[in-house]
Amino acid sequence: MKTSERTFESGSVIFHEGENGDSVFIVESGRIELTKAGPDGQPVQLAMIGANELLGEMGAVDDAPRGATARVLETARVRAIPRREFKAWLQQEPDAAMRVIAVLVERLRAADALIARSKGAVGAAGIEGQAQPAPGLIEAVITWIGRRRTRAGGGQAPGAETPPFKIGVAVLDNDTDRAWTQALAGLLEGKTGIAARALETPVQPPTDDNQAQMFAAVVRARQLLAQIGDLDLLIWGAVDENGFSLAFTGLAPSDDERPGNFGPYVRLSLAADMEAPVVEVLYAVALAAIEPSTDAQHMLLHRALPAALDAIGDLPKALPNPWGAALQRSALGCLGHAFATVAAWDGDKRWYERAAEAYRAAIQRLPRGDHGIDEALLRRHLGGVLMAMADKRQDAAMLEAAVTEFRTGLECLMKTTHPQEWGGAQNRLGLALQKLDLLSGRSDLIKDALAAFHAALTAFPRAEAPQRWAEVMNNLAQALQTYGDQVKSPEVLERAVEACKAALELRFRERQPLAWAATQNTLGSALFLLDKHRQSTEHLDQAAVAFAGALDVFRQFGAAKQAQVAMRNLAHVQKLIKLRAERKVAMPDWAED
Repeated sequence: MKTSERTFESGSVIFHEGENGDSVFIVESGRIELTKAGPDGQPVQLAMIGANELLGEMGAVDDAPRGATARVLETARVRAIPRREFKAWLQQEPDAAMRVIAVLVERLRAADALIARSKGAVGAAGIEGQAQPAPGLIEAVITWIGRRRTRAGGGQAPGAETPPFKIGVAVLDNDTDRAWTQALAGLLEGKTGIAARALETPVQPPTDDNQAQMFAAVVRARQLLAQIGDLDLLIWGAVDENGFSLAFTGLAPSDDERPGNFGPYVRLSLAADMEAPVVEVLYAVALAAIEPSTDAQHMLLHRALPAALDAIGDLPKALPNPWGAALQRSALGCLGHAFATVAAWDGDKRWYERAAEAYRAAIQRLPRGDHGIDEALLRRHLGGVLMAMADKRQDAAMLEAAVTEFRTGLECLMKTTHPQEWGGAQNRLGLALQKLDLLSGRSDLIKDALAAFHAALTAFPRAEAPQRWAEVMNNLAQALQTYGDQVKSPEVLERAVEACKAALELRFRERQPLAWAATQNTLGSALFLLDKHRQSTEHLDQAAVAFAGALDVFRQFGAAKQAQVAMRNLAHVQKLIKLRAERKVAMPDWAED
């Protein structure tokens, strides 16, 4: 993104409430107060903005005039980003959009509470002292924007102007007269946020779960999506006397490491009678399988999917007994993906818990003695959900449970038949073991993590899967850095440095800026530790360059937490470099760290 640096003196106003804005700002230094006119005309403080925080981002969400006044309390240096470029960035980087929306919601909640207290009345946050369901981040933004537009005289429901998601249903295998295909499209047509239609073209499904066949079928589905050109999601599969077996393919591949992603093996089996809750399950799963491409689509999806899941009712008892174990297992697994998708948006532990419950119920419905790809995938997703919850709670016992699920899932896989899934499972196991090592202090676990990453590399050859190879190599570098520091081994730390440099041969700042910055930060840490355990200072300058590059990217993309870590690392290294210059000799003891 193109940016320009500006400096504002104490007492100056960066922008006024009600004026049009053409820029979003990243604050590099100083303090800025955000205020909004209260009901009596007096300013009400909304927030205090400091270094590494965003300012003026609301206009990039709804293209409305400034909603607050930004006044400088301490001389501020900011980096301005044109609104158009900022919006384009949010559309291209869903994770960045979620971070921005999280900032918006926190400020909106604070604003509602302050204004409510100043009026002595109930505000948008609910009645004080009464338990209120915690809204998702997107829900809060949509509600707030809706109130603003209603007050402004628009009166239009949020999301009403957003075109619905376009879903195509390819001709189902065995559907000779296309009646089942038409009926399936009819189930979705008219549901909130969806425009569905039956297509004239089939997608040949795989005959078994062989990995090559599964990936070939997904390629055929993507080719059909490209030919049609205006679809957000393609549903394809087969129909027989027992019902539907459906696959879901979106415009962009889903993140394979995210719990709840719809990979090539995900299938939803539904009863052919099309009675409740067939429609409700199909609708929720179809929404969860969509990968939104614009901020408007994100907001529409984040409004519709939680409501669709709540409409199904409590699981598993909401699923009819006549469905049998196989249909129930399929529905529970896919709904677990949907719950996990919502949980990834707002981090609400209740969605994570519902996802874990769905996955566990699906595992209970596996045929006795069947330990194949279905169980492997269910345990992989359950482990991912447990690891996400453990990260938020810093819960070692929950991380232990995640490790158990990953290991059990790996026992269900063979590298020769499912190399991609096997390699991915090894990578996830390594990450979980590394986190558990750091959280529990059990240094033996890092050796198991290293073994898992090395195993994953054998499934992702550099020439055939360069980006997956670089991802695992980066994870390996982090584990080597941790282990090298624990055993005080310069040789291990040298391997960490080499692994970082190898990953950077395939991670470019221009193409993958955040991944590049993460590896640069790991490289800087490995170089710093290498000097520490060698009692030398020869790599400090290289470490400073690595940290500075990481910090620049993290700031540019609004990754505040990562930027703070890189900034602390850089400051410490710069202090040591200065001390080295003052002494004119190598520092012998590193006691000043």
